[in-house]
Amino acid sequence: MALFEEVAGILREVVGPCGGRPPAITPNATLEGDLRFDSVDLAAVQAGLARRFGDRVDLPAHVSALGLEEIIGLTAADVAHYVEDRLR
Repeated sequence: MALFEEVAGILREVVGPCGGRPPAITPNATLEGDLRFDSVDLAAVQAGLARRFGDRVDLPAHVSALGLEEIIGLTAADVAHYVEDRLR
């Protein structure tokens, strides 16, 4: 759960404050639908992940290998699982 919280913090930084306060990022929050991420946001998340976890994490490459439905359904928990897998 600690890794998820770190990843959620990076996602939260990219999303920015909503109504003056940081948004709650749940494991089931989808990047595209719930958080309204686009390719620029994905690049910003990658920069944060690289700063924290190093160059073993390449989220844009991971996302580019997914199918359309997988991209649309990509959740905050999926990102955390991807990071966890890359750190092993």
